[in-house]
Amino acid sequence: MDQKAPLGRDVLLLVAYSFPVSISVGLRMVILMPYLSLLGFSESQMGLIATAGTLAMAVLAVPMGILSDVRGRKAFLASSRLLVAFSDFMFLTLRSFEALLIANFVGGLGASMSSAVRSAFLADKTSGPRRRWAFPTSFALFSLGSVAGSLLAGLPDLIEAHYGLGLAEATRLLFALCMASSLTSFLLVLPMREERPRPGRRIGLLTVRSWDVIGFFCLSQALLGLGASLAVPWFSYYFFVRFKVRLSELGLLFAVAQSFMALGNVSASKMASRLGSVRTVVACQLASIGALLAIPLSPSFTLASAFYVLRAVLMNMATPVLQAYYIGLLRQDERASGSALQNSTFRSLGTYCSGLLMEAISLDMPFFITSLLYLFSSLVLYGAFGRRAEEGAVSPPLSPLAS
Repeated sequence: MDQKAPLGRDVLLLVAYSFPVSISVGLRMVILMPYLSLLGFSESQMGLIATAGTLAMAVLAVPMGILSDVRGRKAFLASSRLLVAFSDFMFLTLRSFEALLIANFVGGLGASMSSAVRSAFLADKTSGPRRRWAFPTSFALFSLGSVAGSLLAGLPDLIEAHYGLGLAEATRLLFALCMASSLTSFLLVLPMREERPRPGRRIGLLTVRSWDVIGFFCLSQALLGLGASLAVPWFSYYFFVRFKVRLSELGLLFAVAQSFMALGNVSASKMASRLGSVRTVVACQLASIGALLAIPLSPSFTLASAFYVLRAVLMNMATPVLQAYYIGLLRQDERASGSALQNSTFRSLGTYCSGLLMEAISLDMPFFITSLLYLFSSLVLYGAFGRRAEEGAVSPPLSPLAS
């Protein structure tokens, strides 16, 4: 591939696709758990609803990734956005526990068709410097969209104050914005072009050969994802309940965190050029553990917010570097499968377990367990890849087949 050639419409569309997707993500990050609590659900019920989506991703990400490797990416990417939009519609119109459980499962099904496929689609259309531009830029746009979504999460406070609606009812209306964002990302997929996969390609996990790379990477991500699922979905609820803050304050906090994450992404790229991809990621993850442990020990929302922002920046600033590195180690016909295998280990029952821990022990307990899991994940990642040639994200891929 000519590295001096224009990026092309499809690459730009795939990069732009991150923005509307992330607006919905930013909104849901802030409002979902507080909204469920306002509807009167217990912490274990809230955990079950959240787990329905992540469990759908865990179970279906692998088959969806495999099918996209042999059938093509575009149809899966477009279908995923329609499913997520339908999930948003269900949250907008329904309120029962069973209905919202199904709604989040449908959203998880859509996400399972999107996350691995979109990264593989972008990798198919880029290589070398273009790939190193596309992945961080896409992540930066994702961060900016998340900022916008987080700020929009403060609207229920204004609606409640000026129009007399209850906070739960005002929050419910934001799922209409989520649905509009999902439909916008669907429209961005429609003009994309894709070469038909070659006939006779092997179907299923037989397309995967890089089992040594995928196995260790998935183990690291399983530990990381289990830890994340224990804590990350609960941050907004934790602050909402412990410090009695408003949604607008939560939205501002999450927006600030996302803004610094976008800036941190630039720093991570520079660090990766000097230290290498894996060492950069491990250093950031280890540094974030101290900030995470400080959150439950903080006496005020202001101090806890500062540690939350620091943790978010350190934990996430190197994500695109690691993803580009990992994708670069895989052959083209195993990228979506390999990425799906990673995602299938990323989150499953942790969110529900966290709800049980909060009910049985304390709001703080999940943060301590998460810190331990993050530590183990970093040790596995460095042990498996720390001495490997640091290519994927900072130079052309290891294998010519990876492009």
